[in-house]
Amino acid sequence: MLEKVVLELEWEPAAAKTEELEEGLALYQVKLERGISEETLTGNGIVYITDRPDAVRERAGKDACILLFLTEGNRSGDWKDIPYAVESLEGLDGDFLEKVYQRHIGEPWEILETERLLVREMAEGDLEALYRIYDQADAGDFLDRLSADREEERAYMKSYIEKAYPFFGFGIWMLVEKECGRCVGRAGFCRREGFAYPELGFIVAKKEQRKGYCLEACTALLEYGFRELEFEGIQALVVEGNRASEEICRRLGGHLAENICWKGKKCLRFVWEAGQPLSSVDVMGARKL
Repeated sequence: MLEKVVLELEWEPAAAKTEELEEGLALYQVKLERGISEETLTGNGIVYITDRPDAVRERAGKDACILLFLTEGNRSGDWKDIPYAVESLEGLDGDFLEKVYQRHIGEPWEILETERLLVREMAEGDLEALYRIYDQADAGDFLDRLSADREEERAYMKSYIEKAYPFFGFGIWMLVEKECGRCVGRAGFCRREGFAYPELGFIVAKKEQRKGYCLEACTALLEYGFRELEFEGIQALVVEGNRASEEICRRLGGHLAENICWKGKKCLRFVWEAGQPLSSVDVMGARKL
């Protein structure tokens, strides 16, 4: 959990900006400190906002959590190991900086909640749950199949968590039943080569189907995609004959845009456009899906 934010800059930011940041952090019970001191270096949960990452690491250690403040002097540096950068203090708050810290320590972000589900990022501990979820014949229609080698899959999962989520700002997430904490499926967005719109993908474990989880999660995800991610449109591909997935897309208000052939598979392509009213789904009445 984030406890404090340390400003370590080569220049003095405007007082109004630091006061705004301090007030924003206070809402999340996070302290703001200016400059690194011996007291600063004690404790955990620290994010350093700095334009001098090497100097901070020299004092705070190579594992310090850094939010890079970009300037003309450091912009050309090689900062590939720092996933987040800003050019201003404006708009920074405890929620964003908490997420920066979570990413640093490998803790999955919580994306949203529905009545029964928590949608969160994948974690390395989800490996066995993934194999349980994908244990069905059509699991690899449009979401990548899992490797038969668990260690190979573990390495892929680690890379996906570290690279895909930060780079795109979205991905395929885990669906977790809030009542018991069990992973019941996956859903989220991906980019498919050759298409302009990001794609909605979903899968629910066999034993958890016919409970309405997929419809419940995807209803919330479509709203999230347009509101938070500012997508102009979203698509979904469904293999012809997959009646359950087709019905879900239709009940979500998807427009059947075209019939296409994708890598030898005859598919239906459903589309949702920004500004289009999404279907009001009675989730509790959709148990059979």
